[in-house]
Amino acid sequence: MTQTSGLPSTGGVISTGGLTPTGGVSSTGGVSATGGSTRTGGSTPTGGSTPTGGSTPTGGSTPTGGSTPTGGSTPTGGSTSTGGSTATGGSRPAGGTTATAGVAGGTTTTGGGGTTASGGRMGGSTATGGTTGGTTATGGRMGGSTATGGRMGGSTATGGTTGGTTATGGSTIAGGTPATGGRNPALVAMVKAMSPGWNLGNSFDGSPNVTSWGNPAPNQTLINAVKAAGFNSMRIPVTWTSHIGAAPSYTINAAWMASVVQTAQWAIDAGLYAFVNTHHEADAGGWVSFPTDPTPVVAEVTAVWTQIATAFKGFDSKLMLECFNEPSGGGTDLNDYLVACVNAIRGTGGANATRVIMIQGQGASPSSSGINSALKISVINDPNLIFSVHTYQPTNFGLSTNPYPWGSASDYTGMSSSVTQILGWLPNWGIVIGEWGSESAQALANRVAHAYAYARDTSAAGMCPMWWDNGGSYAIFNRTTGAQTYPTIVNALVTGAQKGLANPGVYSTLASP
Repeated sequence: MTQTSGLPSTGGVISTGGLTPTGGVSSTGGVSATGGSTRTGGSTPTGGSTPTGGSTPTGGSTPTGGSTPTGGSTPTGGSTSTGGSTATGGSRPAGGTTATAGVAGGTTTTGGGGTTASGGRMGGSTATGGTTGGTTATGGRMGGSTATGGRMGGSTATGGTTGGTTATGGSTIAGGTPATGGRNPALVAMVKAMSPGWNLGNSFDGSPNVTSWGNPAPNQTLINAVKAAGFNSMRIPVTWTSHIGAAPSYTINAAWMASVVQTAQWAIDAGLYAFVNTHHEADAGGWVSFPTDPTPVVAEVTAVWTQIATAFKGFDSKLMLECFNEPSGGGTDLNDYLVACVNAIRGTGGANATRVIMIQGQGASPSSSGINSALKISVINDPNLIFSVHTYQPTNFGLSTNPYPWGSASDYTGMSSSVTQILGWLPNWGIVIGEWGSESAQALANRVAHAYAYARDTSAAGMCPMWWDNGGSYAIFNRTTGAQTYPTIVNALVTGAQKGLANPGVYSTLASP
């Protein structure tokens, strides 16, 4: 999710199935993008078949069993962050973006274990074009306060890590001969195996620490529960800004790195595919910016991603890396940054030489212009790239707290049209719907029907939809116990994905949802 200040963003350019963009480039095929609006939360892959723990898809080299991810000293148990005071509303996270239109910082709402700021998705992100005063943009994110002040200093996931946690088990996917057009058919099969997926949102993407959005630190009980519910992949959004040292080395705080590594290891141990990214760095005002001279940004992207890749070098190929999240800019500079990210990862060698890397266009939007621009990067023929798009389709339901009775015949048609449009823009690609979902303010029956249909449609198209869970208004699990807070939605996601995988190319309708 892209945050551009203290308010929720509405997500890159979002395809709404027939609406014309408000200030953007209209998408072809009857579904147009909603202009430059930027989205905040995340979607999870919905998809179907559960991969079997250590099963190995064909292709690619397997990292040596006992190799351990590097990346720094062992966190000392529960050492806590320094300078952890939290600011209300749109306060500026240290080293991060400055909120310019803040949301009412202190208001909280309960949901799924741990409180979150009212409004929903992701704290700190802003709607482009903004909202006035402290009001939340339609469908707003989490809204809440962002912590100011220094580095994390050493807070760790429950139980800490042992520095050299060894990646275990897992499958090998990367590698193989790319299909015509430069794509690798093994990755398309892998994306299907990842469905459905789930986002650990508003945790490591907080600043300055993992609890800044009001959620408890992740634990293995939660992650095991996600897998047991039928999910096959997990995205771990991470904001590194408060934990990066000064130029030219940009050294990442060892305790923060170890906490991220430990959480990813829990996901792999549970039998999940896992993504780790750089999340709010590319928000408007973040250090992944778009200046006249992008050279300093390229240098920092290279330094940061070299460290992240090195930390995960010992993991098997079920651990994947995602360069950015909903980058606020596009064009040549974004392409330079994507190339720097991919080259930094590949340059660390070992399993990273063929590790799957996920890229996205400006705003991660379902927009032909943004996608086509990203497809021009010089490393596009790397056979181990997959593509991510964030949707929340339709936005008047997926991003809005204003009740909308989703479920008409035209709603179903608009949904399938938006899915096939993305498929047309990215033929032969492994496609992940990296964020999608619906606000808890919508009627539960409508949310269940929508979740089932979208999980089915995206899976029928061979995509992996990943539900955005922020621990608040998009939450479907209690973040402490792992209990399902919306079991009917969880069931809809899992069964819808299974239905889609079993019936490729067959989409939901009102008559046959």
